[in-house]
Amino acid sequence: MSDSDIKLELIRLIDSQGGKSLMRLYEIIREEIGPGKSKVAESALSPLEQGYKVMSEDEEREEEAFEWIEGTLNSEDL
Repeated sequence: MSDSDIKLELIRLIDSQGGKSLMRLYEIIREEIGPGKSKVAESALSPLEQGYKVMSEDEEREEEAFEWIEGTLNSEDL
C-alpha cells in the first residue's frame, strides 16, 4: 500500500467518525504529530507559509482580525 493509499484510507476512516470517537482520534493524532512534532522543518516553509505562521502566532492580531470579521457579518443574511 502506497503512502497516498494510506492517507486516503485514513481520511475515509476519520470522515466516517463522529462524537467521542472523532475527538479521541483527534487527540491521538495531536499527541503523535501535533505542534512541535512535525517532520517539516520550519526552514522548509515557503516565505508565504512562514508569514502566515508568524501572523497566526500573534494572538492579539488574531483577536483583532476575528473581531473585524465578526463585525462585517450581517447575521440576518445568513
